[in-house]
Amino acid sequence: MGVTVILRSFINLFKQSKRVLLLSLVLLNLPIAPIAIAQEKLQDFDYWASLCSSLVKSRKYKEAIEACNQAITLNTNEPIAWLERGDAMVGLAMYTEAVVSYDRFIKLQPNSSGALAKRCGALNELERYEDAIASCELALRIDLNWDDASPAMVWYIQGAILKRAGKMAEALESLGLAIRSNPNYSLALTERCDIFVSLERAADALQDCDRAIKVNANWGKATPAIAWKTKGKVQNQLQRFDDALFAYDKAVAIEPTNAQAWAEQGMILWRLGRYAEALASQEWALKAKDKYSLALANSCAALNQLRQYKEALAACNAALQEGDQQWDYLGPAWAWDQRANALNGLGKYEEALASANRAIALQPKQASFWGNRAATLWALGRFDLALSSTNQAIALNQNSSSAWFNHGRILASLGRTEEALTAYDKAIQGDANIGSQIFLADIWTNKAALLWRLNRFRESIAASQQAIGINPKSDTAWFNLGLALMSIERNAEAVTAYSRAIAIDVKNADYWTGRGIALLALNSNADALVALEQALKLNPSQTQATINKAIAIERLKPKPAKP
Repeated sequence: MGVTVILRSFINLFKQSKRVLLLSLVLLNLPIAPIAIAQEKLQDFDYWASLCSSLVKSRKYKEAIEACNQAITLNTNEPIAWLERGDAMVGLAMYTEAVVSYDRFIKLQPNSSGALAKRCGALNELERYEDAIASCELALRIDLNWDDASPAMVWYIQGAILKRAGKMAEALESLGLAIRSNPNYSLALTERCDIFVSLERAADALQDCDRAIKVNANWGKATPAIAWKTKGKVQNQLQRFDDALFAYDKAVAIEPTNAQAWAEQGMILWRLGRYAEALASQEWALKAKDKYSLALANSCAALNQLRQYKEALAACNAALQEGDQQWDYLGPAWAWDQRANALNGLGKYEEALASANRAIALQPKQASFWGNRAATLWALGRFDLALSSTNQAIALNQNSSSAWFNHGRILASLGRTEEALTAYDKAIQGDANIGSQIFLADIWTNKAALLWRLNRFRESIAASQQAIGINPKSDTAWFNLGLALMSIERNAEAVTAYSRAIAIDVKNADYWTGRGIALLALNSNADALVALEQALKLNPSQTQATINKAIAIERLKPKPAKP
């Protein structure tokens, strides 16, 4: 939420102010665009000043500046034209020029709290925080000529400046004064709600956002969408994901072009494992702001989960190279991390490692980045470095399921199976229980595979069943279940498990092979032969399918008649 919202609400200030003289136009070298108008009006200051004001009210800022310049040409010492010119400059985000115009007005009318407030906001947009706060403080100290402005507005602007400068305690104090001055100040309540979110004071945040929505007044040029969006952040922090999605739905219904709301909603959907919906939300964000770096990086993350790695890489590259560099708290490191995941998916592991290292260099305290780097090192066979990376991830976040999961996979590759099982148990107990349950199912699936390798078949069956209970669409979990069932001669059940795996991924030769072997064990030789032949069509090099096909054929040969 920016201070520009409030700046533009000051447009109608000081229309009745007394007009006096100022500097000549020559000193300022103001551009004067030709405007076709009746000759008798060319020298009429009041005409140009009135036109300037009218155009500012209509938000026709470019034309307003031309009219203001004409007025100033005729009378450089008249304050109102300078004020209106500053408002028009703010409308075009020309904040440096706006400050110059406000300075000229204030020189002529130094006791104008409203003009000082506008100047404060423009300086804030220029990130000249100390100058901005000084201007706000002077406005409050003078406390004169507010017109339709108010001290509450200045407290709000100052609070927003302090928040942007990272001075949260002072920002809360300033916003508190704004709210005490005007209890129905929805915009100030929303700003304070957002600060409480950043301080992880979710209960206080929710109270302020709800109050802002209920009061529904004094939004300036903003809309209630900003409060709903902020409430979505609160609910997400409270892990009330359905409530968060509802809040974001309300925000984008009010303001469909709110790119940030779409992007944040998409991230919650991503966290919930609803990747196609997450991608759709990011697409809406990009329709609202086509080079929005955060939305491009989030699209990359969703595409990675959908295994569309080529498209994911393109999205991450666009975020980093062509985007507007507007990010969430993780900054561009998020895009570098997801770029590494896309490159991993494409089998370009050395490039992936370089990208993962870049992410960590930018955000060394983000546990997930270290965990993803470990996965790349594991794929490269650099197991010692991979373990070191997962250890770093775990040190940063003991509750990170992804870090423990990668740790377990690496230990299993090194034959350290008991340690690997412990790591998988830690992963199951970690943050995979929050949000997306798909990943939790993957952890159980890997644990089941390791237990099968250890000949702990009944435990493997139980682990596979846990995975399937969470994600019935996991073909790998069904396949693992089939392996374990067949290992204890529960072959009919194994056939069912393999059939379920095939229904999910009909082109997997291993699944057809498993089904064929289980059918052989049941002496269903003709059906077994069909399954094994299908396996070999998909993968002619499938050794087990070749061996067992020969057995099936042999069994199906007519037996010689007994003499």
